[in-house]
Amino acid sequence: MEVLELWERNLSRTKSERTTQAYLRHVRNFLEATSIETENQLFNLSSAQIYKYADTTPLGPTSMLANLSALKHFFKFLLRREYINRERFTEIEQAIEEIREELNTKKKPSYPKALTKEEVERIFEAVRGKKYEKVYSLFLYSGIRLGEFEKLSKKNFYLDKSGILWIRLEPHMTKRNKGRLTPIIAPDREETYRITDRMLKWLENYEENFYVKRGVLQVYTDRLSKRLGIPFSVHSFRHTYITNLVNSGFPVEVVKEFAGHSNVKTTIETYYRFSQRRAEELVKDFLQG
Repeated sequence: MEVLELWERNLSRTKSERTTQAYLRHVRNFLEATSIETENQLFNLSSAQIYKYADTTPLGPTSMLANLSALKHFFKFLLRREYINRERFTEIEQAIEEIREELNTKKKPSYPKALTKEEVERIFEAVRGKKYEKVYSLFLYSGIRLGEFEKLSKKNFYLDKSGILWIRLEPHMTKRNKGRLTPIIAPDREETYRITDRMLKWLENYEENFYVKRGVLQVYTDRLSKRLGIPFSVHSFRHTYITNLVNSGFPVEVVKEFAGHSNVKTTIETYYRFSQRRAEELVKDFLQG
Protein backbone atom coordinates (compact mmCIF):
# COMPACT_ATOMS: atom_id res chain seq x y z
CA MET A 1 0.00 0.00 0.00
CA GLU A 2 1.23 3.46 -0.88
CA VAL A 3 -0.07 4.91 2.39
CA LEU A 4 1.99 2.38 4.34
CA GLU A 5 5.12 3.50 2.49
CA LEU A 6 4.35 7.14 3.30
CA TRP A 7 3.90 6.25 6.97
CA GLU A 8 7.22 4.42 6.96
CA ARG A 9 8.95 7.57 5.68
CA ASN A 10 7.30 9.57 8.42
CA LEU A 11 8.40 7.05 11.05
CA SER A 12 12.00 7.07 9.83
CA ARG A 13 12.11 10.83 10.39
CA THR A 14 10.51 10.83 13.82
CA LYS A 15 11.28 7.47 15.43
CA SER A 16 14.35 5.34 16.03
CA GLU A 17 15.09 2.54 13.58
CA ARG A 18 14.06 -0.06 16.16
CA THR A 19 10.70 1.62 16.81
CA THR A 20 10.08 2.15 13.09
CA GLN A 21 10.55 -1.53 12.29
CA ALA A 22 8.47 -2.63 15.28
CA TYR A 23 5.56 -0.31 14.35
CA LEU A 24 5.63 -1.48 10.72
CA ARG A 25 5.66 -5.13 11.79
CA HIS A 26 2.70 -4.61 14.13
CA VAL A 27 0.57 -2.86 11.52
CA ARG A 28 1.41 -5.34 8.77
CA ASN A 29 0.46 -8.21 11.07
CA PHE A 30 -2.83 -6.46 11.80
CA LEU A 31 -3.60 -5.93 8.10
CA GLU A 32 -2.84 -9.56 7.35
CA ALA A 33 -4.91 -10.87 10.28
CA THR A 34 -7.92 -8.75 9.27
CA SER A 35 -7.52 -9.56 5.53
CA ILE A 36 -7.18 -5.90 4.57
CA GLU A 37 -5.52 -5.74 1.17
CA THR A 38 -6.60 -2.40 -0.30
CA GLU A 39 -6.50 1.18 0.88
CA ASN A 40 -10.28 1.44 0.48
CA GLN A 41 -10.74 -1.44 2.94
CA LEU A 42 -8.32 0.24 5.32
CA PHE A 43 -10.00 3.65 5.18
CA ASN A 44 -13.38 2.04 5.89
CA LEU A 45 -12.18 -0.05 8.82
CA SER A 46 -14.74 -0.38 11.62
CA SER A 47 -14.29 -0.66 15.36
CA ALA A 48 -15.93 -4.11 15.15
CA GLN A 49 -12.96 -5.36 13.11
CA ILE A 50 -10.55 -4.16 15.77
CA TYR A 51 -12.53 -5.84 18.54
CA LYS A 52 -12.64 -9.08 16.52
CA TYR A 53 -8.89 -8.87 15.97
CA ALA A 54 -8.30 -8.44 19.72
CA ASP A 55 -10.59 -11.38 20.51
CA THR A 56 -8.93 -13.77 18.06
CA THR A 57 -5.24 -12.83 18.15
CA PRO A 58 -2.85 -15.30 19.82
CA LEU A 59 -0.73 -12.38 21.12
CA GLY A 60 -0.25 -11.97 24.86
CA PRO A 61 -1.28 -8.77 26.71
CA THR A 62 2.14 -7.10 26.51
CA SER A 63 2.58 -7.77 22.79
CA MET A 64 -0.99 -6.74 22.07
CA LEU A 65 -0.52 -3.43 23.90
CA ALA A 66 2.53 -2.70 21.75
CA ASN A 67 0.48 -3.64 18.69
CA LEU A 68 -2.28 -1.22 19.67
CA SER A 69 0.19 1.63 20.18
CA ALA A 70 1.43 1.15 16.63
CA LEU A 71 -2.12 1.02 15.28
CA LYS A 72 -3.10 4.21 17.03
CA HIS A 73 -0.04 6.02 15.67
CA PHE A 74 -0.85 4.74 12.16
CA PHE A 75 -4.47 5.86 12.24
CA LYS A 76 -3.50 9.22 13.69
CA PHE A 77 -1.18 9.60 10.69
CA LEU A 78 -4.10 8.77 8.39
CA LEU A 79 -6.28 11.36 10.13
CA ARG A 80 -3.70 14.14 9.90
CA ARG A 81 -3.16 13.41 6.18
CA GLU A 82 -6.97 13.37 5.70
CA TYR A 83 -7.17 9.79 4.49
CA ILE A 84 -9.84 9.23 7.14
CA ASN A 85 -12.16 11.72 8.82
CA ARG A 86 -12.34 12.65 12.51
CA GLU A 87 -15.45 10.54 13.10
CA ARG A 88 -13.77 7.40 11.76
CA PHE A 89 -10.62 8.04 13.81
CA THR A 90 -12.60 8.65 17.01
CA GLU A 91 -14.43 5.35 16.57
CA ILE A 92 -11.16 3.48 16.05
CA GLU A 93 -9.40 5.28 18.89
CA GLN A 94 -12.21 4.46 21.33
CA ALA A 95 -12.00 0.78 20.43
CA ILE A 96 -8.23 0.76 20.91
CA GLU A 97 -8.47 2.49 24.30
CA GLU A 98 -11.16 0.11 25.57
CA ILE A 99 -9.09 -2.91 24.55
CA ARG A 100 -6.04 -1.34 26.18
CA GLU A 101 -7.94 -0.89 29.43
CA GLU A 102 -8.96 -4.54 29.45
CA LEU A 103 -5.42 -5.72 28.68
CA ASN A 104 -3.82 -3.56 31.34
CA THR A 105 -5.71 -5.48 34.01
CA LYS A 106 -4.09 -8.71 32.74
CA LYS A 107 -0.61 -7.37 32.12
CA LYS A 108 2.03 -8.05 34.74
CA PRO A 109 3.28 -4.76 36.20
CA SER A 110 6.57 -3.60 34.74
CA TYR A 111 8.48 -0.81 36.42
CA PRO A 112 10.66 1.78 34.70
CA LYS A 113 14.38 1.28 35.09
CA ALA A 114 16.44 4.16 36.39
CA LEU A 115 19.99 4.44 35.13
CA THR A 116 22.73 3.60 37.62
CA LYS A 117 25.43 6.12 38.49
CA GLU A 118 27.94 4.08 36.46
CA GLU A 119 25.64 3.99 33.43
CA VAL A 120 25.08 7.76 33.59
CA GLU A 121 28.84 8.34 33.75
CA ARG A 122 29.46 6.11 30.72
CA ILE A 123 26.73 7.81 28.70
CA PHE A 124 28.00 11.30 29.46
CA GLU A 125 31.60 10.31 28.81
CA ALA A 126 30.49 9.26 25.32
CA VAL A 127 28.85 12.63 24.58
CA ARG A 128 31.37 14.89 26.32
CA GLY A 129 31.80 18.16 24.42
CA LYS A 130 28.87 17.47 22.09
CA LYS A 131 25.45 19.10 21.98
CA TYR A 132 23.99 15.85 23.32
CA GLU A 133 25.83 16.37 26.61
CA LYS A 134 23.73 19.51 27.14
CA VAL A 135 20.50 17.95 25.92
CA TYR A 136 20.94 14.81 28.04
CA SER A 137 21.80 16.98 31.07
CA LEU A 138 18.53 18.84 30.67
CA PHE A 139 16.54 15.60 30.59
CA LEU A 140 18.48 14.01 33.46
CA TYR A 141 18.22 16.96 35.85
CA SER A 142 14.67 18.13 35.05
CA GLY A 143 12.75 14.92 34.30
CA ILE A 144 10.83 16.57 31.46
CA ARG A 145 9.18 14.50 28.75
CA LEU A 146 10.35 14.51 25.15
CA GLY A 147 7.14 16.21 24.02
CA GLU A 148 7.69 18.97 26.59
CA PHE A 149 11.30 19.41 25.51
CA GLU A 150 10.15 20.08 21.94
CA LYS A 151 8.14 23.11 23.10
CA LEU A 152 10.76 24.60 25.42
CA SER A 153 12.50 27.92 24.89
CA LYS A 154 14.82 30.08 26.97
CA LYS A 155 11.89 32.04 28.40
CA ASN A 156 10.64 28.92 30.26
CA PHE A 157 13.66 28.95 32.63
CA TYR A 158 14.12 31.13 35.69
CA LEU A 159 16.53 31.27 38.63
CA ASP A 160 15.07 31.71 42.13
CA LYS A 161 16.67 33.57 45.04
CA SER A 162 18.18 30.40 46.49
CA GLY A 163 20.07 29.70 43.27
CA ILE A 164 17.84 26.90 42.00
CA LEU A 165 16.96 26.91 38.31
CA TRP A 166 13.34 26.11 37.46
CA ILE A 167 11.42 25.28 34.30
CA ARG A 168 7.93 26.74 33.98
CA LEU A 169 5.85 24.49 31.72
CA GLU A 170 2.67 26.06 30.34
CA PRO A 171 -0.47 23.87 30.07
CA HIS A 172 -0.21 23.50 26.28
CA MET A 173 3.33 22.12 26.69
CA THR A 174 2.44 19.19 28.94
CA LYS A 175 0.98 15.73 28.41
CA ARG A 176 -2.01 16.35 30.70
CA ASN A 177 -2.53 19.96 29.57
CA LYS A 178 -1.75 21.10 33.12
CA GLY A 179 1.03 23.61 33.78
CA ARG A 180 3.72 22.86 36.33
CA LEU A 181 7.06 23.94 37.74
CA THR A 182 9.96 21.53 37.83
CA PRO A 183 13.41 22.22 39.31
CA ILE A 184 16.79 21.51 37.76
CA ILE A 185 18.03 19.29 40.56
CA ALA A 186 20.66 16.57 41.07
CA PRO A 187 20.97 13.79 43.69
CA ASP A 188 22.95 16.10 46.01
CA ARG A 189 23.37 19.81 46.71
CA GLU A 190 26.88 20.25 45.31
CA GLU A 191 26.03 18.60 42.01
CA THR A 192 22.82 20.64 41.78
CA TYR A 193 24.67 23.96 41.98
CA ARG A 194 27.35 22.67 39.64
CA ILE A 195 24.87 21.70 36.93
CA THR A 196 22.95 24.94 37.50
CA ASP A 197 26.07 27.01 36.70
CA ARG A 198 26.65 25.03 33.53
CA MET A 199 23.00 25.19 32.51
CA LEU A 200 22.92 28.98 32.91
CA LYS A 201 25.87 29.31 30.54
CA TRP A 202 24.27 26.98 28.00
CA LEU A 203 20.98 28.88 28.20
CA GLU A 204 22.68 32.04 26.94
CA ASN A 205 22.44 30.49 23.47
CA TYR A 206 19.49 28.12 23.80
CA GLU A 207 18.98 27.37 20.11
CA GLU A 208 22.62 26.48 19.49
CA ASN A 209 23.00 24.35 22.62
CA PHE A 210 19.64 22.61 22.92
CA TYR A 211 17.78 22.61 19.62
CA VAL A 212 17.63 19.14 18.06
CA LYS A 213 14.82 17.46 16.15
CA ARG A 214 12.93 14.75 18.01
CA GLY A 215 13.64 12.04 15.42
CA VAL A 216 17.34 12.90 15.23
CA LEU A 217 17.63 12.74 19.03
CA GLN A 218 15.86 9.39 19.24
CA VAL A 219 17.91 7.82 16.46
CA TYR A 220 21.18 9.09 17.98
CA THR A 221 20.19 7.79 21.42
CA ASP A 222 19.16 4.41 20.03
CA ARG A 223 22.52 4.02 18.28
CA LEU A 224 24.46 5.15 21.35
CA SER A 225 22.52 2.67 23.49
CA LYS A 226 23.58 -0.18 21.20
CA ARG A 227 27.18 1.01 21.00
CA LEU A 228 27.56 1.27 24.78
CA GLY A 229 25.58 -1.87 25.52
CA ILE A 230 23.34 0.10 27.90
CA PRO A 231 19.58 -0.32 27.30
CA PHE A 232 18.31 3.25 27.59
CA SER A 233 16.19 5.83 25.79
CA VAL A 234 15.64 9.56 26.27
CA HIS A 235 12.79 8.65 28.66
CA SER A 236 15.26 6.78 30.89
CA PHE A 237 16.61 10.12 32.08
CA ARG A 238 13.13 11.03 33.34
CA HIS A 239 12.86 7.77 35.29
CA THR A 240 16.29 8.44 36.78
CA TYR A 241 15.33 12.00 37.79
CA ILE A 242 12.15 10.87 39.55
CA THR A 243 13.94 7.97 41.24
CA ASN A 244 16.59 10.38 42.52
CA LEU A 245 13.86 12.61 43.98
CA VAL A 246 12.36 9.63 45.80
CA ASN A 247 15.75 8.48 47.11
CA SER A 248 16.51 12.03 48.28
CA GLY A 249 13.44 11.94 50.53
CA PHE A 250 11.04 14.24 48.68
CA PRO A 251 7.41 13.62 49.75
CA VAL A 252 5.25 11.76 47.25
CA GLU A 253 2.94 14.73 46.64
CA VAL A 254 5.94 16.91 45.73
CA VAL A 255 7.38 14.26 43.39
CA LYS A 256 3.96 13.95 41.74
CA GLU A 257 3.90 17.67 40.96
CA PHE A 258 7.51 17.84 39.73
CA ALA A 259 6.94 14.80 37.50
CA GLY A 260 3.57 15.96 36.20
CA HIS A 261 1.78 12.71 37.00
CA SER A 262 -2.01 12.79 36.66
CA ASN A 263 -2.53 11.37 40.15
CA VAL A 264 -0.52 10.38 43.18
CA LYS A 265 -1.37 6.69 42.67
CA THR A 266 0.86 6.63 39.57
CA THR A 267 3.76 8.07 41.54
CA ILE A 268 3.35 5.67 44.45
CA GLU A 269 2.84 2.47 42.44
CA THR A 270 5.65 3.22 39.99
CA TYR A 271 8.36 4.81 42.11
CA TYR A 272 7.66 4.28 45.82
CA ARG A 273 8.11 0.53 45.79
CA PHE A 274 10.11 -0.93 48.68
CA SER A 275 13.82 -0.21 48.46
CA GLN A 276 16.13 -1.94 50.94
CA ARG A 277 18.81 0.71 50.40
CA ARG A 278 16.39 3.57 50.99
CA ALA A 279 14.94 1.83 54.06
CA GLU A 280 18.42 1.46 55.59
CA GLU A 281 19.21 5.12 54.92
CA LEU A 282 15.98 6.25 56.59
CA VAL A 283 16.68 4.16 59.69
CA LYS A 284 20.24 5.53 59.81
CA ASP A 285 18.99 9.13 59.51
CA PHE A 286 16.44 8.48 62.27
CA LEU A 287 19.10 7.17 64.65
CA GLN A 288 21.46 10.05 63.91
CA GLY A 289 18.71 12.61 64.35
